[in-house]
Amino acid sequence: MKVLKALLAIFTFLAAALTCTLLFVQDRNAPHYIKIYENEQ
Repeated sequence: MKVLKALLAIFTFLAAALTCTLLFVQDRNAPHYIKIYENEQ
């Protein structure tokens, strides 16, 4: 039972780390503004 709990903890940590990494990379590559109107004055 301890092995299953350890594996669950490890996989949970890896999933959280992967999610944070993907969000960070996506945020770095995202444009800083979105152009809605082409001829905005």
